[in-house]
Amino acid sequence: MDRYPDEHLFETVVDESKLHSHESEYAVIGSMIKQPELVDDLSGQLVVSDFHHPACAELFELLVAMHSQGRAIDIVTLYEARSHLADGQNVLQVAAKLADNTPSTANAGAYARTVKQRSVARRVIAAAQVMSQRLMDGESLDEVLSQGQQAWLALEAEGTDSRKKYRFIRDVLPEAVDGIDRRFNRQVSLGYDTGLPSLDEFIPGICPGHMVVVAGEPGSGKTTLGLGLAERVALHSGDVALVFSLEMTDVELTNRALASVGSVPLKHISEGHSMRDSDWPGLTCAVAKLNDAPLILCDDASLTLREIRQICRTVKREHGLGMVAVDYIGLIKGEQKNASRYDVVTEISKGMKRLAKELGVPVVVLAQLNRGPKARANKRPTKSDLRDSGQIEADADVVVLVHRDNDSPAGQAGVTELIVDKNRHGPTGIAHVQHQGHFHRFVELAGGYMPSDEEVESNRPYKSRQYGKGKAA
Repeated sequence: MDRYPDEHLFETVVDESKLHSHESEYAVIGSMIKQPELVDDLSGQLVVSDFHHPACAELFELLVAMHSQGRAIDIVTLYEARSHLADGQNVLQVAAKLADNTPSTANAGAYARTVKQRSVARRVIAAAQVMSQRLMDGESLDEVLSQGQQAWLALEAEGTDSRKKYRFIRDVLPEAVDGIDRRFNRQVSLGYDTGLPSLDEFIPGICPGHMVVVAGEPGSGKTTLGLGLAERVALHSGDVALVFSLEMTDVELTNRALASVGSVPLKHISEGHSMRDSDWPGLTCAVAKLNDAPLILCDDASLTLREIRQICRTVKREHGLGMVAVDYIGLIKGEQKNASRYDVVTEISKGMKRLAKELGVPVVVLAQLNRGPKARANKRPTKSDLRDSGQIEADADVVVLVHRDNDSPAGQAGVTELIVDKNRHGPTGIAHVQHQGHFHRFVELAGGYMPSDEEVESNRPYKSRQYGKGKAA
């Protein structure tokens, strides 16, 4: 007896007629013959393999070749270039029939889109069949999904209408001017504010499509800043903020959010028994606020970039999405076997930037620093100190380095430098803020900031560095 008597139930019956449109293919070729100036546009949308009908594929290749050679195109010149198709049909007769039966060259773009969509559909099914066979051959699920991811992305890109990939500046200008007018009249902001006015002086908005890197040494407060930005988006803008924490659990993140929002010492919340009577009102208020906040936490420590992308897409589709934060990039698993950590982080960084553009939201990526700053007299980090891969610096639109000199009186009091060391769309410089570690948050520095003796002696007063003397990266 067969082990699986109902194995035929797993077979998929594909209706081939839905995977091609010979009528659309005929109309594309007919349009190119009747109106040769369409060859440029249509050849930019289609390739030979997009055609299901062999005769159409052969004629398309011939038409593109003749056009690139500057040769005139009509049914006679086609016949002179090639008298017969591979299947023996007379080119003159076939070309004349296709041209005569084409309803309207004005619809050539629509015909081409149908051809492209059916072509992508065929390749999706072919890719799925290959993946299915590899799984049945015993390959691991992770390997198959990892190698299949790039194929899916390429197919997805091919299925996108190419007309949407570029616009004349005259078409963009109304949108740009309207945005300027709305921001001038305070109707809309450039992006999300950080909640720290001194930092907002440099970054007028955490903008959609931007990759913002927040980096620092362990204990400097990079997670505090990253989670604080997500809290700000969810609580003050009402937009969904999605936080991936590969280092802490969702309960630990929630405890930190309660401390920050409720002004309750994190130590009291973590211990429980040390909660005071004065803590409970703040905790109750924080619970009420966070209960209504669209803040989503994911604490899976084994996430890959592919899985992060899938979760982001799901959240955006089901709930909407305003911002993504990832803590931190160095902990994301690679999917390529035998790849160095440098190569893995390089690909993940590129993927994070693509994710920000694809989703149309800011992606805040937390990162660690190497030991370079410890060798410097002032211990102040720079963007070149980003750990694992220089690609992180290259991909980032903004790099904020969290630095606190715990050997100085100011540092011991919580004074922290937020060093904007790269800002693709604005100035660089340093914002000084107060780290309230017991509440797990940053706030504005009360009473402003006085330059240190070092700054005075080196003739580099703080004001000159804070307000725009740095250049845009």
